[in-house]
Amino acid sequence: MSNAELLTAGIKLMVCGMGIVFVFLVIMIGAMNLLRVVLAPFADALDEKKAAAPAKQTDDLAVVAAAVAAVDLERNH
Repeated sequence: MSNAELLTAGIKLMVCGMGIVFVFLVIMIGAMNLLRVVLAPFADALDEKKAAAPAKQTDDLAVVAAAVAAVDLERNH
């Protein structure tokens, strides 16, 4: 095989591979949009569960208080 034939075969393979990737991405985008439409009715149910869940602010405040106490203890030690 000559260099020109090898180059032509390489370009064909590259175009084929890029085409396959492009088609896959188009299918993936279509599937994601389909899932968005199908799951849209359930989005409100998930939001209600998040709103009904208790806030973890007290746990966060306890962690912050412990960190401040540890820093204070280390500085004054």
